[in-house]
Amino acid sequence: MKKRLLGLSFFAVFCLNINATVYAEDMPTTASSEQITTSFTGSGTEVQATDTADTSTVTESSLEVPGNAQAEEPVQETTVSEETTEQAENPSEITTDEGTFYLPSGRSDAPSLFRAARATLPSVPATNNNTPTKSFIDVSSHNGTISVAAYQSMKNYGVTGVVVKLTQGTWYTNPYAASQINNARAAGLKVSAYHYSEFTTDAAAIAEANYFAASANSLGLDKGTVMVNDIEEPNIAGKGDHTSNSRAFATRLNQHGFGNVRHYVGLYWITSGRINAGALGNKNIWVAAYPYNLSQENFYTQYGAWQWSSQLRFPNVNSNFDISADYTGAFSNPAPSVPENTVAMHRLYNPNSSEHFYTQNGIEKDILVSKGWRYEGIGWNAPTSGAPVYRLYNPNAGDHHYTLDFNEKESLVKAGWRYEGISWYSGGGITLLRLYNPNAKAGAHHYTMNVNEKDNLVRLGWRYEGLAWYGK
Repeated sequence: MKKRLLGLSFFAVFCLNINATVYAEDMPTTASSEQITTSFTGSGTEVQATDTADTSTVTESSLEVPGNAQAEEPVQETTVSEETTEQAENPSEITTDEGTFYLPSGRSDAPSLFRAARATLPSVPATNNNTPTKSFIDVSSHNGTISVAAYQSMKNYGVTGVVVKLTQGTWYTNPYAASQINNARAAGLKVSAYHYSEFTTDAAAIAEANYFAASANSLGLDKGTVMVNDIEEPNIAGKGDHTSNSRAFATRLNQHGFGNVRHYVGLYWITSGRINAGALGNKNIWVAAYPYNLSQENFYTQYGAWQWSSQLRFPNVNSNFDISADYTGAFSNPAPSVPENTVAMHRLYNPNSSEHFYTQNGIEKDILVSKGWRYEGIGWNAPTSGAPVYRLYNPNAGDHHYTLDFNEKESLVKAGWRYEGISWYSGGGITLLRLYNPNAKAGAHHYTMNVNEKDNLVRLGWRYEGLAWYGK
């Protein structure tokens, strides 16, 4: 959902002219196409791996990052302005046993309802680990085009799902929905969808469900997709039986074949009695309330999910994002388990040289991260025995190379490459693919198990070289 926060003041301010909206065509969401060519999709969700010993040689030249690594973004405060509503009807905050929270309200991104308001809520860098669980984000046209690389970078911080706005009422469709969905899929994120609701009767709810379902079908979303009723619009508050209307909306989606329906509401809609969470099913509720002071504690676990901030920022990705903790697994991918008798292979990226690096050694991984490399999670799982994969280093280009081919290894050593030993073993039913960039000096070879990533690189001019090795 769009980043429009209710402020702390009790009086009205102004609406923004929609013509002032800045979309991604005017402000790209990634630094360059080079980031896209080195993006990571992997096997799904990334998990922190257990450090394992490795006999590979760590050379000083291997660990240096050419140039200066980009500094971490400072924590900023975002200022927005408040729409005209009665404080009693749409409070900007709520105090509960868990503390005092900001509340979202009326954050439509539709042109005629584009709003902004006056309040301060600090932005949260994704690198901050003193936060609730980062399970999934939600996006609308406010976020513009989000590249595959941007989605992949979010996975480094635990995000494994995205909820994309499709529609509003029976008149508005998010123009970015298709690209936001397709790029999220390519990055390996779980995709759900939401509809910004305007209904105040069962009949209107049915009409909006029809509109939402038609959009989901046109975008190729399968019937198992989680479909969300986002009911928060201030102008409809108290003007209908919101619980009954939401039931009618869900029932109609069920009739269209969409069986996984959830309801997004601000906490005040529940505490004020506008929504009967129990009647809709507590675990079907995705509740929103933003704490002033963050901690690692997850609140409101009686519900299915909790949106705890609208101001999460990822390094090198423009725009703030809503972030939520998933308590049922409905919105996010599960953490993959490491198969028995395998080791997790860490994947890292050097933003200055464009080289990807792969290692099973957790200590080596941590050293590289401390020197400015970006950790991209688990690339694949390697068996503890099998055919050896050799690791070499080019001291002139600052580039690593990995090969299953003994003769290729010997040829590179004769050409001046340094042999750094056996990095891991090949074996299993998963194929690792090898690509070559004829224009790159460092990072000329890339290895991935993801066919979408391979195809994307080929479109960008990389040469597909076939099998690299096997994993599990």
